[in-house]
This record gives sequence, structure tokens and C-alpha cells, in this order.
Amino acid sequence: MAEAGFAASEHETIQVLSTPDRVKRHYLNLVRIARSEILLTFPTVNTIHREREIGIVDELKKAVKRGVQIRILSPEDDFIKDKLDELRSSGVVIRRIETPTETKLNMIIVDKKVLLVVETKDDARRIFSQAIGLALYSNSKATVVPCASIFESLWRETYLYEKSRDAERIKGEFVNIAAHELRNPIMPILNGADLIQQGLMKHKDKFRKEDFEELFSSASLVIRNASKLMKLSEDILQVSRIESGVLSLNLEEVDLEKLVNTVIADIEKKYLGERDDVRIIFDSKLDIADSSSSGSSSENGTKIYCDGPKIWQTLYNLIDNAVKFTESGEVGISASVFKGEVMIQVQDSGKGIDPEIMDRLFEKFASKSNGGTGLGLFVSKKIVEAHGGRIWATQNKEKGGAIFTFTLPTDLLPEIPEEEISSAKDDKAASYASSQENVTGFKTLS
Repeated sequence: MAEAGFAASEHETIQVLSTPDRVKRHYLNLVRIARSEILLTFPTVNTIHREREIGIVDELKKAVKRGVQIRILSPEDDFIKDKLDELRSSGVVIRRIETPTETKLNMIIVDKKVLLVVETKDDARRIFSQAIGLALYSNSKATVVPCASIFESLWRETYLYEKSRDAERIKGEFVNIAAHELRNPIMPILNGADLIQQGLMKHKDKFRKEDFEELFSSASLVIRNASKLMKLSEDILQVSRIESGVLSLNLEEVDLEKLVNTVIADIEKKYLGERDDVRIIFDSKLDIADSSSSGSSSENGTKIYCDGPKIWQTLYNLIDNAVKFTESGEVGISASVFKGEVMIQVQDSGKGIDPEIMDRLFEKFASKSNGGTGLGLFVSKKIVEAHGGRIWATQNKEKGGAIFTFTLPTDLLPEIPEEEISSAKDDKAASYASSQENVTGFKTLS
């Protein structure tokens, strides 16, 4: 394509540069003639390598020594950080920007008077002349000023983004510290109140009935409120890990029936003396064999690999909600194995799910309860999905109340180190390990 020149006025021109040599000369010349300011954008991380080869980086350092203020917007990764830091150490101000993959324009504005926009035709090329396409040169105010305004907007945006990122990091650190510090004194309180109740029961005959009931009720009050604080601290920690992208699973073989019964016992202890008209009933069908399931089933119960403490937390959240919203009646829990999944269901006879929050039930802070934070269901959903399961909720049309259901795959397995695979004592174990595919944090059968 022939070079085209368009005269905007007697002194203003816009030119399309079609040859790499002319683009390079204009580029270098603009940096050399700069007197007060250079605004520069690098569209990709590979750009800086090409800029060094044609001498732009050296010219930028010389411009700084002349007193020119230079600001650069550039993507940044570990491979080019040292090169960008080299420019920073010379006095160039660089801010990181996330650029879409389709954005391939390199822009330089000098003294708010001259503009050069260079097209990146093939970013994989290391040589400047082979990587670039056409370029647009302009000293027209109508062209330069809007481009300078766009640069300034992006510059402010990156500043706000960096501040927001720092604030998120500080908030995350504070939440972690606060949750841990909150959890540390709760366990002694819970254990102490539990011991007090046990002591009261042993020496019940030494107290008047009214005094015993008052002391026992006070200890129960401490346990209930300490349990709420413990649950809140756990939910806050899990939310922090989820939002930081560091929620990890520690897979271990877990007896599901035993786990459910443990949660039920903890819930009953929490509501001792408060929900006397509510019964928790557990209907387990986990011992019924399912030929499509990979979990182990025996007279000792069904065992699958999962993160025991996190599934405990999920069950606790669901059963606790069910009991909290049931004034009297039953909270039914059922568990069964079907088509390679464990299905656990929690249903209550309370007032049901408020239609206003039904669509966002598993989102953060979705709650119509005066005593809830709306974090429990959000955390439960993320934990179940991290295991490769599903969770959902429906209204209990027959008895009233709500039904919460979640599933867990029975074919989860902990990651097996190579040395253990190589030292497997039988062919079945070796074959079993080699048939696995990687999944985030764990492996699953193909």
C-alpha cells in the first residue's frame, strides 16, 4: 500500500506509514525530540523485547536524563519484570495494565503534540520489522488530544485498580487474622461450658431444682452463643479462602453415616433446652449397595473420599438452618447412594424459603433472617462444587418448610505420589492409579 498523506491544515498532517523502516525512524525520532513528556503504551509483554532491539529503551533512558517525564502502560509478567524494573530504576513511571488479546496497537504521544500508533501484526515475532504492520503518524490536534485523553483515563483507571487490589489484599489479611483470633478463645469457652454442664449433671442432687435449671440454662446459653461465634468465624475464613481462590480440599476416607450423626449430636447440644419440640430424624440408606458406585460399603458404613471437616461444615450449615426455622415438628435427614453419587437431603417443617431470595439463595448475604449472615449457604455451595457435587433447594410442598439437597461423587480419590504408584504391591492398585485424571486438588476416575 502506498503511503498516503492527508493535510489537515498548512501545519498539521496525518500520514499512514506502510514500511517498517519509516515506522522505526519516526518512532526513534519522536523519543529524541521529546522535550517535556512521553506517553507510551505497550500492547503485549513481547513488545518490550522488540523495543530494546531497535533502541527505544536506550532512547527513553536518555530522554529521562534530559528531564522528560515518561509514563508507560504495559502488561507485566515474570519474564519481563526485570526489563520494566530497569526502566523504572532510570526514572520511568510504569503501571501495569491488563490488555485484551485483540488489542495490538502500540501508541506513543510526545508533548501532547505528536502521535504515532503502530499496528502489531504478528506478536510472536521477535524482530520489530517482522512484527509490525501499518502505522499512523499525526500532529493534528484533533487526533492527538483525544488519544492523550484516552491514555490519561487508562492511567487513572490503573491507579484505582491498584488501590482496589491493595485494599482487597489488606481486607483479606485482616479477615484472616480476625477470624483466627476470634476462633482461638472460643474453643476454651465451649469446652469450659460443656465441662460445667457435665459437672452439674454429676452433682444434680446437690442443687435445688430451680438453681440447677438456672445454672444449666446459663451454661447452655454460653454454648449456643459460642457455637454461633465459632460458625461465624469458620464461614468468614472459608469465604476469604474462596474469594482468594485458595479453597483447597484435603481428601480422606470418611464414614458418612458417622459424620452425619456427629453433626446431629453437635446441633442437639447447641439447641439443648431451646428447641425441645423439634426432633431430628436420620434415615440412612447408605448401606444399600449400588453397583454404579465406587465408594466402599460395609457393615461399618459407607465410606467415600472427601474433605471431612468441610463436609461437616456443609451439613452443620444445612441442619442448623433447618432447626433454626422449625418451631416444632421434625427435621428429616436422608442419605442414599445412587448412580455413583451420595445424595444427602435435609428437610424441615418450618416456614419455607422466602420467594424474594429464592433465586439468589446461595449468594453471599442472601438472608431474610434477623439472626443470619447469609454466608452459610454460599460457603456450602462452594464446598460441594469443589468436590464436584451439586446443591439445590426447593419448597417442601407436602409438609411445608424447605428441602435442601446436595450430592457428592463417590469416585473421588486423593492424589497418589509417583513413588507410591511405582511401589504398588499389586497390579490392581497400579492400574487403578494410572486410570485417574487430574482435577483441581484431587483425582477422579475417568
